[in-house]
Amino acid sequence: MKTAELVLPFRAELGEGINLFPDGYMRWVDLPHGRVYLWDGKVNHLVRDFGFEISKVLPWKNGMVVLDHTAVLLIDNMGNEVERINLHDATSHLRCSDGIVLPNGELLLGILDRDLSPGRGRFIRIHRDRSIETLVDKTTISNGVALLAGADRIAWVDSPTGEIQVFNYETQSGVLSGPNPYAYFPTDQGLIDGICADAEGGIWAALWRGSGVAHFGPNGKLHEVIKFSSPNVTSCSFDSNNDLLITTGTATLSPEQLEVHPGAGGLWRIPSKDHGATRLPIFISDL
Repeated sequence: MKTAELVLPFRAELGEGINLFPDGYMRWVDLPHGRVYLWDGKVNHLVRDFGFEISKVLPWKNGMVVLDHTAVLLIDNMGNEVERINLHDATSHLRCSDGIVLPNGELLLGILDRDLSPGRGRFIRIHRDRSIETLVDKTTISNGVALLAGADRIAWVDSPTGEIQVFNYETQSGVLSGPNPYAYFPTDQGLIDGICADAEGGIWAALWRGSGVAHFGPNGKLHEVIKFSSPNVTSCSFDSNNDLLITTGTATLSPEQLEVHPGAGGLWRIPSKDHGATRLPIFISDL
């Protein structure tokens, strides 16, 4: 029976946004505390403590793209804020969620209400000229997003629907169309949170309140669910060795639940030999 192994005992309140950078190391965040970490495969390094909510960091040509609570920040390799692209007012009670870099360097990201109020979120695209396009409006928990194998489709999730939807993406023109239903997971078995794609055409989905990750095949059919002892699973991504790295959180868990699940809030791994999938290329934003 496949399972995940705990590689970093940690007590992240909301570990999130894990992804691979061009230097071969994984970055992830403890979202409510604004702490960005680098996992080198053995040691977890604190990259920066922003002191405010950070949902994810992505590769940028001169450093990193930071998705904070109200804006997208471009931070250079010296740690300087080069540019801020404002998305909404701080009084709106909105914050950024998951995001990716497109092959042309643009960004896709979700926005949600901190109270998870229905219809308050949206799924947006940030163009190279800094214009912001709303792709889907009135979402609730605009969450996982991933470019699929072939680079001609983009998967996206509004978590309470239990559905992965897919946009068609024209690489040359950058035109997006859709979305259309692709895969479904019963919400009483876990909410689809962060997702990632593999080179074989599959999608891997972290399951909030589902204690594992779901693997969907190229046709959108559920292939398997790999369970482990951490109820709130938040994001997943392949590392440079094709191991699947997984973030988790302690948020919403009682002291009794934390006692039962000592790995909650830590980093977990499914070795490549156990899942057989391979990672896709890394894209770097050049905004």
